[in-house]
Amino acid sequence: MQTFSGMRRNSSHHQYLKLTILALALVLYQIFSSVYVFLSPLVGFFFVYIVKNFKRDSLELYLALAYMAFFELNQGFYLFSIALLFALFYNFLKPRIEAVFENESWIIAITVVSAYMGLFLINSLLAYFFDGEFFYLSIVYFFYIVIDTILAILFLKHST
Repeated sequence: MQTFSGMRRNSSHHQYLKLTILALALVLYQIFSSVYVFLSPLVGFFFVYIVKNFKRDSLELYLALAYMAFFELNQGFYLFSIALLFALFYNFLKPRIEAVFENESWIIAITVVSAYMGLFLINSLLAYFFDGEFFYLSIVYFFYIVIDTILAILFLKHST
């Protein structure tokens, strides 16, 4: 028994294992959400997560960014249009929204709406410039906005 008493369990690998399983689950969820229209693609949820945790350097933030890039490629949007949207939102809209609204639930709801509507507007603008196919705004996006707002308020309201 004394030979095993000096051994220590290495718990640093648990975080990588957890993130790998989460990444695989998100890829599967993205595939299912592209097949089944009633599943929200969680763009607003991850956009709120990225906005709230942008200053922190964590693997979860990089996983959220990779999920957003995978979403763009899977849905036919222009690559890095969410990065352009994030840069515009974070530098220009976020300080104004936080100055006007004090309730964190309203800030989250406006951020989710900005994510979906901004993604639609930026991709429509890029489609106009590159003479590409335009994207259609359907009622399903409003369903996604409601679902992502509820999820973001439940899970991300008090996280910083």
